[in-house]
Amino acid sequence: MFEKILLAVDGSSHSSGALKAATELARIADGEVRVVHVREFGFGGRTGDVELEGSEAAHQIVDDALGALREAGVRASGTVRGARHGHEAREILDEAIAAGSQTIVMGSRGHGELEGILVGSTAQKVLHLGTFPVLVVR
Repeated sequence: MFEKILLAVDGSSHSSGALKAATELARIADGEVRVVHVREFGFGGRTGDVELEGSEAAHQIVDDALGALREAGVRASGTVRGARHGHEAREILDEAIAAGSQTIVMGSRGHGELEGILVGSTAQKVLHLGTFPVLVVR
C-alpha cells in the first residue's frame, strides 16, 4: 500500500508535515514517492489565464521536497502540473493515476476559513473525488 506514494506539496507548514509522513511511510515499505505540486492559474477573462504562482517558485517547491526525500534515502521523482484555481484536486488525482500510486499523502492546508466552507479544501476534494487511500496531515 505504501510502495508507491503520491505526495502533493504546496510549500506550507502542513505540506512539510506531509513530506515527513511520506518519507517515513516510504522508508518503512521500501517504497518510492512521486512529488506533485499544482501551479494555480486564475481566469483572466478575455486576456486568458493569469498566473497565480510563478513557474520558478513552483519548481522550487518540488525540488525542495525531492532533496529532502533523497537525503533520507527514499527513491523520488517529481513534477509540476497546472490547473485553474479550484481544480487542483483533479490534477492531483490525475497524477496519482498516471504514476500508478497506491496512496496519496498531503497537507490539510487549503483555502482560507471562509472560502474553505464555501467551496471546500483541496484535501476534501481529493478525498471525495478519488478512490485512493489519502493520508491528510495537519
